[in-house]
Amino acid sequence: MSSQWVDKPYPLIGTAPFSKDSAHAAYYVATQMALAHNGILRGLNSIYLQATHLPREDLDVTRDFLTYCQCWCESMHHHHEAEETNFFPSIELISGVEGLMERNVEQHRAFTPGFDRFQEYSRTCLPKDYDGRKIRSLIQDFAEPLTQHLHDEIETLRALDMYDSGRIRQAYQRFEKILMATDNVRHTLTDRRVY
Repeated sequence: MSSQWVDKPYPLIGTAPFSKDSAHAAYYVATQMALAHNGILRGLNSIYLQATHLPREDLDVTRDFLTYCQCWCESMHHHHEAEETNFFPSIELISGVEGLMERNVEQHRAFTPGFDRFQEYSRTCLPKDYDGRKIRSLIQDFAEPLTQHLHDEIETLRALDMYDSGRIRQAYQRFEKILMATDNVRHTLTDRRVY
C-alpha cells in the first residue's frame, strides 16, 4: 500500500493567502477557523482511510475505532452548534445584516442527514458487526457537502473585513471560550452497546 496521510481524500484548506495578514481581525478569524476545519477534515480522512484496515478478529480495536468515530462526530456537532447558537448571531448583530450567515447554516443542514446516519452507525454498531465498507459509504454520503461547507465558510469569514475589526475579534473570542468551556462533555452513548 502506498503511503497515505490525512490530507486526502477530502482536501484541506490552505491558509497561506491570508494567514499572515493582520490588517483586520476577519483574517485572523478565517485563519483560526480554517485550522479548526482542517482538524475536522483530518479526522474525517483518518476515519475514511483506516475504516477498511481494522483487524477483524480484534474487537477491542474495532470498539476503540467506533469510539473514535463517535468522538469525531461529537466534536463536529459541538463546533457547528456553537457557530449557530453563538458565533453566527453575533456576526449578524455586528454587521447589522440579518441572514448574513444563513448560507452557512443552510450548508450545515445539507450535510446533516448523512452525518446523522454515520453518527448513528458509529453509536449503535456492535464491534462484531462492524463493516469498514459501510463506514466509507456513509462518509461518502455527506462528505461532499461537508467539505464544501468547511471551505466556503472561510471565504464568508474573510469577507467580514468590511465590519468593525475589534468587534469581530471579540465575537470570535467569545465563541472560542464557549467551545473550550464545553468541549470536555462526552456523551456516554457507548454504555448502551452490548458486546
